Amino acid sequence: MSEHESVALEVVTPQGLLDRRERVWAEQLSTVSLAAEYPVDDEFREQALECLGLLYRRGTDSRARARVLRRWPAVHVLSTTGVATDHYVAGTFWPSLTKLIATSLDQTVTKEWGEAFLENLSTLDLPTFDASDDAGTKYVGRILMHSGMPTLCLADLYRLISERRNKIAGLSAADFVAWVTVRAAHKQLHNVAKPVARFLQYGNEFAVDVTDRAFDLLDAIAAGGDGTDVPLPDRFRKVAIELNAQGEIHPVSRRSSRSGGDADQQPRLVIDPFGQGLMLRLPAVGDAPDGSATWIVGLDASSQRVATRALAPGLNEPAPQTDVALLVPTRIATVAMAGREDLTVTLTIVDETDPLLAFGEDGVRLAAGLPLPSRPTWLLFPGDPATLEAKGGAVLSESPLPPGWSGWCLLLVDLEKCVSVRVLHDDYTYRAHGVRKYATARVVADDPLRGMRTSTGLPVISSLPTVHLPEELGEANWQVTLLDGSGELVARWVSGGDNDDPNSIWGAVPRPVVGAFTVRVRGPWGRGTSRALKIIEGLQASFNPPWRRFVTRGLQPCKVKVSVADGIDTPRTELDFDERELEHYLRVGAHGDYTTLVITPPHMSIAYQSTSATTAPSIKPLRLFREDIVEDPGTLVLDIGESASPVLRVIVTAGVIQDVEPGAGRNGVYQFNLAKIVDTLAVYPQAKLSLDADSQLVVGHIRPQSLFSGVELVDDALEFVDCVDVEGLTALMYTVRAPWREPTSLQVVNARTELPEHLRGAGPLRVVLRIEDPWVPEPVPAWPAIGRSVLVEADGHPCDGEAEETLLSAYLAGEGELPAGDLDFTRLWTIRGLIGGLALEERAGDVVRAIDDAVFADPRPALNALTASGVPDRSIPALIVRTGLAWAELAAAHDDEPPTWTGRGALPAALISAADLHWSEDEVLAAVDICGTVATDMAAGRDPEAKAGRLDDSADLFDKMPGLRDSFVRQAGLVPSGLLSGDARVIAAMEFIKHRHDPDISFIVRNAHKLLDESVRMLRILDDTRATAAFEARRHPTREGGWRVVPEISLALALAARHAARGHEVARNWMNAKQRVWGDLAKVVPQLVTTDLLIAELLVASSSAPAEETPA
Repeated sequence: MSEHESVALEVVTPQGLLDRRERVWAEQLSTVSLAAEYPVDDEFREQALECLGLLYRRGTDSRARARVLRRWPAVHVLSTTGVATDHYVAGTFWPSLTKLIATSLDQTVTKEWGEAFLENLSTLDLPTFDASDDAGTKYVGRILMHSGMPTLCLADLYRLISERRNKIAGLSAADFVAWVTVRAAHKQLHNVAKPVARFLQYGNEFAVDVTDRAFDLLDAIAAGGDGTDVPLPDRFRKVAIELNAQGEIHPVSRRSSRSGGDADQQPRLVIDPFGQGLMLRLPAVGDAPDGSATWIVGLDASSQRVATRALAPGLNEPAPQTDVALLVPTRIATVAMAGREDLTVTLTIVDETDPLLAFGEDGVRLAAGLPLPSRPTWLLFPGDPATLEAKGGAVLSESPLPPGWSGWCLLLVDLEKCVSVRVLHDDYTYRAHGVRKYATARVVADDPLRGMRTSTGLPVISSLPTVHLPEELGEANWQVTLLDGSGELVARWVSGGDNDDPNSIWGAVPRPVVGAFTVRVRGPWGRGTSRALKIIEGLQASFNPPWRRFVTRGLQPCKVKVSVADGIDTPRTELDFDERELEHYLRVGAHGDYTTLVITPPHMSIAYQSTSATTAPSIKPLRLFREDIVEDPGTLVLDIGESASPVLRVIVTAGVIQDVEPGAGRNGVYQFNLAKIVDTLAVYPQAKLSLDADSQLVVGHIRPQSLFSGVELVDDALEFVDCVDVEGLTALMYTVRAPWREPTSLQVVNARTELPEHLRGAGPLRVVLRIEDPWVPEPVPAWPAIGRSVLVEADGHPCDGEAEETLLSAYLAGEGELPAGDLDFTRLWTIRGLIGGLALEERAGDVVRAIDDAVFADPRPALNALTASGVPDRSIPALIVRTGLAWAELAAAHDDEPPTWTGRGALPAALISAADLHWSEDEVLAAVDICGTVATDMAAGRDPEAKAGRLDDSADLFDKMPGLRDSFVRQAGLVPSGLLSGDARVIAAMEFIKHRHDPDISFIVRNAHKLLDESVRMLRILDDTRATAAFEARRHPTREGGWRVVPEISLALALAARHAARGHEVARNWMNAKQRVWGDLAKVVPQLVTTDLLIAELLVASSSAPAEETPA
């Protein structure tokens, strides 16, 4: 007989019914995290609420009513959250509740009912969300959190998930929740019901778990299923089915969905605490079977092309994971495959409002905004150890950081007994990060095999992992699923049946187990876990010697013996490594599932780090230039694998002249500060760095930068004069008549290198010589830096490309006119940006004018192409000005879809956003990642940072004391911020002070008083109160001329330009007259001009935005 039937046959008092309900419901609540997980029958809940309301109304005073509400805590919590689940309408809760309990709505009821709810949560040991900054109002916010979002709001959740997943391939639930958390915190989450936004923002691990299940539910329903296998209350499924029937749920492609595949599809942040520091890990590229792929990586306003390194010739393997070292604190990273810039992914690295970065013991960054795990965790933050507040936490170790991260601290902290963590600051305190306090399921695996990884860079384990469920939740409902490498279900275990072993899932897999798998555990919300693993059962390797030390020609020879379980195929079990070999490749597999392993015996390594460059760990002596070390000394990082007392010896012809002691070593890694040898290098321009006095263990060679004195083209070969004879000498060849092409890399042997066929007759070349380490490839610059290349004159131009490319190359060679028709603006911009290095002589002016005309005639594709072109980062603002695009009428460039924002592409994105003369809400939100949250204020006409960057009397002090200025800039940039933040504006002003003597801006400095007078008159003519206020806020308090007023002139030019773009004829004429002056300023101080153009555009757009219609 059911509970309902038994009650129907008996006459029970309200107290008796509530007692029965309490016994059953309290027991059920002990096995869940949130009240929403226990679905109570609607009739039972309404009946209990009616009885509770009856007894509540009978209470003669507040004490009596309080006793009623606290006598049955489970009944009170479940019936209250049930009202929120089913009756929350139009942002209201209390009217529905008071109607159901038949009482009037007043503050007494809401306070008594709300206080009882919070106390009953504590009584039942359920989360109270006390640490949430704003989970909503004190009572309703917590009630809604426990409702798991009202049913009426679930459609908003599903729409938001579908939209985001279709934009971001491989999006995880944690990343989705972290994204929502940041957006909601900055009030940038629109068209989403408040209960959904707050649950995702403050629900922590519960929100991640529910989101992960929602992902699976939507996938199942979009694929034609009913979602019954997904452990969520049935109301979640019903809403999803309704939305799917309305066509609002779209299948997510396999590439965009989650799976147990071999590698992440998203870039990740990882920390190497004993070597390279913070790195951006680019994922393996499965559709690059030759092992080569090129990434476009933007780090704030700079960008670089990062090429993957193929494992070995002939191996049909994907392009492996690639790490990009982050040399300095960075706010935003943008990542895209070359040629697919439309799929750019944006990652927030350092959030200026919360600059604490947390990493697991495996070095992978933990999702921002979520509770920290109660175990050892790496914490990276600005300040020193005393800056971290972590009561109960135990600092296990502190690790050194690369030179560019000076002012930051990296600690390994055991958080087992810690409640929360926060970073303290002199002026304010950053938000607290809670530590996860609820017991969770675990997937326990042995440590990865040492010296082995897959071809995509993943670690390998040799035994099956095991699932451990929390003992205190033994009666809860648990589900364990096993997914294969493609994300397909292999096995499922559900608690409560005859089989009580969750690890029985492995019985569905043929033995020995080989492949990529994901073990996913789900139980009470937020208590589950998921872990992806690469398993080759029984695999073992022994290394002899176990650690390879440096020898004269590289590393000690090594023998590796590989053993596998019976049934696993492998072509060999013994591998020999000579002194020059670092890694071998081994194919293993079973049951048709094969994997290429990279075998790398543990070994010593040496790396170099500075604020401007870093190398990956190498087994060869590093080649360093004296000039670079003197300018930016940096650090040598030596990994010898064990505790020792290494000493770095500086050796010249006369012998050892200096010993350098390392800093404190950890885990066998030692750092040597090369600033200690700068004075020595002033006397001895060439030296060896060795770990012994006999030069048997050389780890570095230092020499002057010049590798040759001249080069000649002789019979289709380049011959170098006074060329050094060193292994790895490589020539990079840049085609001057096709500067958009990738350079060609050629080995130089005996001071000579033969030109390949495609460079013969291709016209002049720019040549760069450098020494390369085959194990540690350096990035290849898209174009050589000024003064770093030699021009080799030759006739001709490339003729092996498509017709349009050949015509453009011929035009650069002086043959014909600029091609008409469908132009490749990426190539045109590259020519325009590199014009000074293309050996065009007197034709340069004609080429510039032809390209400027073409750009101006078709601005949208031109602006879209600028970011992807070969134009140097610092040259973009000058080109925007010199082409006239800064004040062009761009109505034809308008598009309803917001452009992609990157640090490098901020100005093109801003001009495209402004093409229709005002900014949509989506366009403003798209700009926030790069510009900072102040962009939303400025789009509304308010600039809270208007005075930041204004020069005053302190500018003279910074001008006279460069060291003080540089220190001030370092401190201002310690925590990177958006382009329009106050700190960024100050740094831009300091950049101007630093370069104020540059001859390119001598005219504007000499004539500053006249230009300032013109600026004042122009602002009067514009008659824009917001523009005038911004200009006045930038004014120097006393000066009316000279270099000190140039920043205010810069802003006036930007304000006039954006009014000219909106049809102001006087402003347009002024801009045409000042184009050259402004272009010169943009060349010298690009950050100042970029900042001012963005400020001007947002403020002018806010002034000219159409007024909202008032309802009649």
